[in-house]
Amino acid sequence: MNNIISMSLRFAVGITAFLTVLSVSFLVEAADIPAARVIDASTPVDSHPDMAIVAWRDAVDGLASWYGPGFHSRRTASGRRYDMHEMTAAHKTLPFGTLVRVTNARTGASTIVEITDRGPFLRHRVIDLSMAAAKAIGVSVTPVELDVITPADMLSTLGAEYVLLLGTDGTLRRMPRSGVTIMRTYRSYAEAYQAVRGADDIAVVASDEGKPQYALVEVTTPMPVLTPQFAALDTITFDAQ
Repeated sequence: MNNIISMSLRFAVGITAFLTVLSVSFLVEAADIPAARVIDASTPVDSHPDMAIVAWRDAVDGLASWYGPGFHSRRTASGRRYDMHEMTAAHKTLPFGTLVRVTNARTGASTIVEITDRGPFLRHRVIDLSMAAAKAIGVSVTPVELDVITPADMLSTLGAEYVLLLGTDGTLRRMPRSGVTIMRTYRSYAEAYQAVRGADDIAVVASDEGKPQYALVEVTTPMPVLTPQFAALDTITFDAQ
């Protein structure tokens, strides 16, 4: 009986010693495992320290409508002539020149428009789209989600050293101005969009007068893939892949 108890005790002590050594070994190895790294827009990413994704700001959602032939060529509240074939819109309060990403809440289709006019003035309607913009995302009187970037937001992001690429997928990417060649400039987003017909990225650059200016550019610096993680006030964090 005593022999059995003695053997059991030795076995238990041996198992305890083995588990202790194993735990210490695991902890030593775990100390060499690098911690997960969260990269934000101010963290250098490999050889691209100045590249970042810029966030759209949320705006009040609601119903979108559109206006067309009866207003074509009329002067808008901004002073520009309304062209129903351009990607423009009317909003009650957003500054003229603001870019709005309009998403059809029923289908998920989205497009970018430039605010050039005031309206709509009917209850529950938050934006009046041009005929072209309404056709692009299937809007008649339809619930939409709005995201915006104002001219002031653009300029605070740009400075003199950066450009803001408006991707065909609606993504806003900031990159050094030295990484692009400006091919041609346009007075407005709507004019630039008409020129490229949505086939190419459009860049926002700061003009000599300190105003946003739109351009067709050739990117000469290869861009990393930037994957958004979560939204902040002006920028969203990303991982470079």
